[in-house]
Amino acid sequence: MSQIELSAVSYSYRSGDGRALRALRNVSFTVEKGEFVVLAGMNGSGKSTLAKLLNGLYVPSSGSVVIDGMDTRDENNTFEIRKKVGMVFQNPDNQTVATIIEDDVAFGPENIGVPREEIVERVNWALDVVGMSDYRGRSASKLSGGQKQRVAIAGVLAMKPEVLVFDESTSMLDPEGRREIMQVAEALNRSGITVISITHNMDEAVLADRIIVLKKGKIAADGTPKEVFASSVPEECGLCLPPAAAVARELGEAGFVFDDTVVTEEELVEGLCRQLA
Repeated sequence: MSQIELSAVSYSYRSGDGRALRALRNVSFTVEKGEFVVLAGMNGSGKSTLAKLLNGLYVPSSGSVVIDGMDTRDENNTFEIRKKVGMVFQNPDNQTVATIIEDDVAFGPENIGVPREEIVERVNWALDVVGMSDYRGRSASKLSGGQKQRVAIAGVLAMKPEVLVFDESTSMLDPEGRREIMQVAEALNRSGITVISITHNMDEAVLADRIIVLKKGKIAADGTPKEVFASSVPEECGLCLPPAAAVARELGEAGFVFDDTVVTEEELVEGLCRQLA
């Protein structure tokens, strides 16, 4: 059984005048334990709606979302599903509940009844994982955007989730802050946590095992970064190619030949060196 299973999922909002607005249309896919999956798409593609379906914040209008065998439509499963699937949102300030960092990280475990001794261990571990142990006694208001987001991740990690969903978690950060958060995401994935990153930044997508591209609530592509960037789907969906892939494509039109689809700067440099040697 896959860790996450979506079967023919559709979701509709109600507009102010009562009309149903379809955000997702018959979406089906599975995610295996330990995968790093990017859900990519422009605004309005349905990717953030899909993120909220993964831990029961929303339930499908039709179809099913099943997490480790638990259907999100069954309210009896909601508590366990939200323990398994942690969410890191776009604005870290919206996830801050305490003035002092270590108190903020402890908030989640306290609310699910974790014993005090274990809470201390979880807080220490989570802050260490995200590289914020030295800041534990400080106020979150004094931190940079990237540091605030790392504290938000620590707060989710302290709940010991098996799946971590980043819902546009880097979109408000500067390039350095984005790099910090993606480094944390990669490290967590290497430790065995399933990572799902919702983004329209294709630089981040090259880090994933797999990219699912959404367009107008439907899946437009599902494959490895090389498979997806070898196709015309990203551009047809309004997404930019990663810089290395874009340069390689232009060089290909100029006569350079690469052995495989280029998605990283290292692959680009290696391909050019081989041809210019």
